[in-house]
Amino acid sequence: MAEAGLLVVTDILLGAAHADGSSDGTEVMAVRDLLKELHGGKELPEPLEQRITGFSPADFVLEESAEAFLKESKLEKRKLLELCCTIRDADEEIDFAEDEYIKKLGAALGMKSSEYADLTLDYEIEEVAAKLSIPPKTPPKK
Repeated sequence: MAEAGLLVVTDILLGAAHADGSSDGTEVMAVRDLLKELHGGKELPEPLEQRITGFSPADFVLEESAEAFLKESKLEKRKLLELCCTIRDADEEIDFAEDEYIKKLGAALGMKSSEYADLTLDYEIEEVAAKLSIPPKTPPKK
């Protein structure tokens, strides 16, 4: 993969690492390790290191980065989603926001939800509330 392609992949992976709004560094380290693997096991070039250290979740626009992959095959798009799942799973906690990131990326890549449904949680908010024993909302009494 060319370095320019790796820069976009880096952004998408870092977006996954920050999708839940917090980071203890585990997921960012996973991004670094995964990029080293994609770079042939070599140390990351300076532009990639700068991209990692300078990443701003607030400035990241997933849809813009995903555009670089719109012409790729379904298999390549699926691989990108799987890489993001590796980052999502790095801290061994799956947050709804992280799962939503995977779904947003799939949609931004022009994929059908059925093409990546096995990578995401299948939940209905009502089911989650019932399992947590949260009573349904009732209007306040006047």
